[in-house]
Amino acid sequence: MEQTNIWVVTLVALGIGALIGFLLGRAGGSSSREQTLVDELDSARAELEQYKRQVGTHFETTAELVNGLSEQYRKVHQHLANSAESLCPGLPASAALQHELEPAQNAAIPTVTDALDNNDQEELPEPPRDYAPKKADEAGTLSEEYGLKHGDKEEGVTPPVVNDPTAYGDDEPTETRRAEKA
Repeated sequence: MEQTNIWVVTLVALGIGALIGFLLGRAGGSSSREQTLVDELDSARAELEQYKRQVGTHFETTAELVNGLSEQYRKVHQHLANSAESLCPGLPASAALQHELEPAQNAAIPTVTDALDNNDQEELPEPPRDYAPKKADEAGTLSEEYGLKHGDKEEGVTPPVVNDPTAYGDDEPTETRRAEKA
């Protein structure tokens, strides 16, 4: 009897050990899955940071190129003004070139809020209305009575009957005309 109890206890302990081993193995597998997700997240963050740096570099380069272009334009304009003054002294074109450059160098670029000052706003035209104006006691355009004359209902005017041949200018019924043609 003792021999069988030892075997039963051994089998139960083996089963419990297998169950614990399975659960620990399963829990350990999820950590590798979590590690994979963490690695993917780090990779995505690194890509985002690289993209942000590329965008920043792009805009810095663009700003430098635009500033260089503005400087080159100023030099070309100055060259034209100097050439016009030396080649054509006293002409209005040379004076216009010289005067045009000076205010442009110091002028501030207007912003959207500077364009319309609240005190100096012009009277803007009213947009067109997409409805018919009406008085308070009149029916609106969506009313069933809109556009109907009130006298039509009161006088008892009825629309022509479809089967009435005289309603459309025919004086004779259709059967009479068919008989005459035959």
